[in-house]
Amino acid sequence: MALYHFSVKQVSRGKGQTVVNSAAYISGQKLYNDYYGQTHDYTKKSGVVFAEILTPEYVPERLTDRETLWNEVEKVEKSKRAQLAYSFDIALQNELTLDENIELARAFCREQFVARGMIVDLAVHEGKSKNEDEPDNPHFHVLAPIRPFTEKGSWGNKQKREYVLDEDGNRIKDAKGKDIFNAVSTTGWNDPELLKEWRRAWTEKVNEKFRECHIAARIDHRSYKEQGIDLIPTIHEGYEVRAMEKKGIKTIIGELNRAIRQFNQMFISLKESIQWMKTAYEEMKSELDRRQNPTLLESLQDYYDKKTQGRPPLPNFYAEMKRKGKNLSNLQEFAKSISYLQTHQIETMDDLQERIDELNDVVSVSKKEISEKREQLKKLENLEKMVEVIKTNQPLIDEYNHFYFQKRREKYYQQHKKEINYYRKCERELKQHLDKNGKVPTARWKREKEELQAVIEELKADNQPYQEELAFVKKVQSCADIARRDREMAEADTSGRSEEKKEKQTKFPAFHAVQTEDIFEENGKAEQQPEQKSEKKTSLLRKLDEKKKECAERDAKQQVVKKKRNHEMNL
Repeated sequence: MALYHFSVKQVSRGKGQTVVNSAAYISGQKLYNDYYGQTHDYTKKSGVVFAEILTPEYVPERLTDRETLWNEVEKVEKSKRAQLAYSFDIALQNELTLDENIELARAFCREQFVARGMIVDLAVHEGKSKNEDEPDNPHFHVLAPIRPFTEKGSWGNKQKREYVLDEDGNRIKDAKGKDIFNAVSTTGWNDPELLKEWRRAWTEKVNEKFRECHIAARIDHRSYKEQGIDLIPTIHEGYEVRAMEKKGIKTIIGELNRAIRQFNQMFISLKESIQWMKTAYEEMKSELDRRQNPTLLESLQDYYDKKTQGRPPLPNFYAEMKRKGKNLSNLQEFAKSISYLQTHQIETMDDLQERIDELNDVVSVSKKEISEKREQLKKLENLEKMVEVIKTNQPLIDEYNHFYFQKRREKYYQQHKKEINYYRKCERELKQHLDKNGKVPTARWKREKEELQAVIEELKADNQPYQEELAFVKKVQSCADIARRDREMAEADTSGRSEEKKEKQTKFPAFHAVQTEDIFEENGKAEQQPEQKSEKKTSLLRKLDEKKKECAERDAKQQVVKKKRNHEMNL
């Protein structure tokens, strides 16, 4: 069950607290406190799975050391009742993995705290429950100094004075003659509205992660009263109370929370029972609306129902088994389609078309890359082919160049004109691709060819799943379109027939009246002439018997012919 808890307190020297001790506790480390000359050792504390200090970019590296950071905070605060740091305690979610919870906490601290100039000491506790009946309580702690660290490289002021002015803009003085002023935070980190924003931001971040992981759970930062829920909120127990409860020591807060949870559960059950009729009514109404406006899933169901149930049973055993196999295949296709649509959150035909467009873009980009690589490969193959032509025709060219007399040379050229011209063309082309030593880089071309072939195969392998998915989604779209067209045609046919019938009744009322009178007259005649009715019935029965005999004889002949044919085939 998803839980929400987001609390913030102040570590105050006036309450006998020290921030070095708090830092040692949340991180499970051993830290020395220069201010009090004490050592705080929590190395035996279990359950601390992650600890990190996050700082803005301008903060020096020395403050990323936990002991240095909090000793500086203790030192810079001179007052005996100084407020040292904000202490956040925020619940993580059992529905998420440990890594997901840690990344969620880190991202939230960076976005909401560090981005505002706060130094953050973050520690994640797994909160393992010793009682199997109770859920784990994963959470994270955040310590942040109240005094800001400025971009100038020093600790700034926590507050500034805002003097109270009169109508003329002059400072107002109190009875002792001193200026009246209000102490205002320099950072605004203690603003109640900012706390509300932090609570809301954490809710949105967790719920976004739930949606990303397809988890139905949700949390809400609002109180029961703000949500309109008439439940009693439980009291925050704190680590002291939880530790006592784990040891079997009953506490007043623990007993009160157990009673509150029991009451809330009873109240929820009663409220659910009262709302049953309303829920049933809304479901029936939604079902009627759904029937009139079928969704994409329902269109697919109509298509596969019609495809599966529309086949009549076959007399042949093997044909019937084949039909059942096709029905099973249809059911598997339908289940695969439903699973795909739910996984990708596709609910309408527009969503389906959008998915097809996305896949088309991916496939087309991949095809373009493959085409470009194939063009490069083809050019290298042509260059290698030209090298082979040069080698093959080199003796012919040498002989051609050996002729001294022009007539013999011309005669030889005419005899081998095609080979010589092609050789010269290859020679001109290869000159553009020679290396710095003037040689043909065949070894390099071979390596480039192998690399290109490997890239092409890799691109084809990467593109194959998208092509298969695209074909599957297009088939789903086609099935849904067929079901919708069939439904529209059936509705149009039904409405057309009813309108035609009304039109006939309106146009020819006398015709229907005459038909009705004729029926009554025929019935009357039939009652007056029972003998004629009996003769007609006997004649019809006789004809029916004759027809049955003819069908039986024809079936018998067909069976004989089939047996004979099977016997001949066996021979």
